[in-house]
Amino acid sequence: MKKFATICLLSTSLLTLSCKDLLEEVPTALLSRSQFYKTAADANSAVNAISATYHTNNMYILRYGVFTTALEDYASGQGQYIPLSQYQVTTSIMGTTDGFWAGFYKTIDAANLALKYIPTITMDEKQKDQLLSEAHFYRAHAYYNLVRMFGALPIRTEPTEDLSAVGGKREPVDKVYAQIIEDLKKAEAGLPLTQTLAGRPTLGAAKTMLADVYLVREQWTDARDKAEEVIKSGAYSLVNVSQSSDFEKIFGAGVTSSSEEVFSIKFQRTVAGGSFLPQFYHLPTSQWATSGFGTFFGFPTYPLLRDWSAADLRKGFNLYTAGPNKQGVIVQNGANQPIRFGKFKETGAPSSGAHGVDYPVYRYADALLIYAEAASQADKGPTALALERLNMVHRRAYGYAPSSPSPVDFTLEGQTAASFRDLVLKERAYEFLVEGKRWHDLVRTGTAKQVIKAAKGIDIPNSVLLMPIPKQEIDNNPDIEPNDQNPGY
Repeated sequence: MKKFATICLLSTSLLTLSCKDLLEEVPTALLSRSQFYKTAADANSAVNAISATYHTNNMYILRYGVFTTALEDYASGQGQYIPLSQYQVTTSIMGTTDGFWAGFYKTIDAANLALKYIPTITMDEKQKDQLLSEAHFYRAHAYYNLVRMFGALPIRTEPTEDLSAVGGKREPVDKVYAQIIEDLKKAEAGLPLTQTLAGRPTLGAAKTMLADVYLVREQWTDARDKAEEVIKSGAYSLVNVSQSSDFEKIFGAGVTSSSEEVFSIKFQRTVAGGSFLPQFYHLPTSQWATSGFGTFFGFPTYPLLRDWSAADLRKGFNLYTAGPNKQGVIVQNGANQPIRFGKFKETGAPSSGAHGVDYPVYRYADALLIYAEAASQADKGPTALALERLNMVHRRAYGYAPSSPSPVDFTLEGQTAASFRDLVLKERAYEFLVEGKRWHDLVRTGTAKQVIKAAKGIDIPNSVLLMPIPKQEIDNNPDIEPNDQNPGY
């Protein structure tokens, strides 16, 4: 039997952890539920509190969005990411992944609060439905990030308000995905096609994420059809480019939104509202980040980078071997870190951690490439429309109009379901470079070990395909025992 030295409860009004030796009374400083959930403004604040959980150091401001870069086949890392690049999960890495667990469960708890108390508020019903749908979206997204990183999870659908909510056994992955799909269907029911405030989830965001989830679950027809709903909505289009720098119209720090943005985590060039994202990809001497860390870099021997056509404008945008220092002088990258990643640049940040570059979660290219892969898998071979959706992304990358035939188009000749899927996965790798998708693609397709061996010469252990359940969770959750830990930890 477990022995607890402390009882840790989530202070849901402050979204921080508070630990007491003994639970004596509800702190009078905390705002009572009966006093708060009264007005439409309170309901809106409750949903804003959910999205606020993403704007913390353990989450998208600093660590979560870049974590898988070190695991991917085109990148290596320095500092604490050296062992992760070698597929070793050290104590330091466990501290980081523990933060992801805690962070996303804070998101879930904030969503659970909103879902429990917003229905009791007297307010415009359409607005209420929209806010509840946003809460369902965020809860689904948090569970999606958790299940891909940790596997089986406790499923919590009630807020942490007393001791009965601190437990929960690890539920099977299938059950977690069923919860995610249920939440996304509820999100679909009430989210609008567009939002007045950039960064809030929309109907397109819910549908794209649902298509993505179906893709991971290999529910091919469902993934195809849901992606098609996004495409047919007419709400999105690929941004045309004619040179590499035109991709700044999508990823630039001064961009509020674009025609292909589906859902992003938003940041501003302020200390209170900024992120550290550019610092991970650029050196401290670089003009492209304030006090950069220069954490991630690549080598020309990595197959994905080695085989990337120079005619692909994404290559010129995403990779650089020389860049401007603080004085604007072009300086060659060092021989030990020859290639750096240029997608997230910021020259106007007022201070460290105050970068305004948004983190893209879903773009229109997601819907197009999900459709291409899922349609081919469903039909046991590529269809003309699946090919066209792949070509739309590919053409744009080479500077051609996405919807018109081009000299770089792929053809159906000789394609099988397997070869076409490989084409789509390679296109995804280039299109979503350093956007946190490649590692998940390798894991879901069962190719991680093969690809990493070919790229880096490393035989990765099975254990690294999932991260360890935090020791604190095992110690404090009465329904999880040490032998419930993921294999290898």
